[in-house]
Amino acid sequence: MASPRNETGTKARLLQAARKVFAEHGLKNATIRDICSLAGANVASVNYHFGSKERLYVAVLQDYIERENQRHPHDFGVTPQSPPRERLRAYVRSFLLQTLGDGLVENERLGKLLTQEFIEPSQHFGEIFERFCRPTHNLLLDIVRQMLPDMDEATVSRCASSIIGQCVLFDFAKEAITRMNPELALKASNIEHITDFIMDFSLGGIERINATRKQ
Repeated sequence: MASPRNETGTKARLLQAARKVFAEHGLKNATIRDICSLAGANVASVNYHFGSKERLYVAVLQDYIERENQRHPHDFGVTPQSPPRERLRAYVRSFLLQTLGDGLVENERLGKLLTQEFIEPSQHFGEIFERFCRPTHNLLLDIVRQMLPDMDEATVSRCASSIIGQCVLFDFAKEAITRMNPELALKASNIEHITDFIMDFSLGGIERINATRKQ
């Protein structure tokens, strides 16, 4: 009978192997056999530790999000009492840094899988969103709500979605943006520039909405 320590080791190896296989092949084309072969585990171990290939896929994306949130937290350098503009800039900058990744091909591909889930969500995205994405989205809603006092929730939500859409676009349309405007290509040297652009554009829209309401 395997010891708890060995079982924990097998689970960790499966997760690490799955990161590589899913990053290279995606959910549809990844196979349990390839994952287990890379992990040095029995093919039945995926079902034993995770329940299915799909559940392992969810675990991989959750692990990826947790790692990125630790590397680049959305509230880095600010507090709930900080001015909302400072909080928004910290949020946008963090989002872009998480999207950019750490330069490793594996993490870049996992980031694209996550972005794809936002655009064309699979049946597994609901769980990922509720556990990891909704709390950070609620943080953004709180920031925007402070910047649009007494505004209806539908407007606040649309503004927050617009900000997220801009951040996602710089990753999802990275190649096209690089060809059209290299100065806005998503890369480490451009993070501050892109953050400033998204901030200027978003603040302009928010200020316009506030001004219209006061007329």
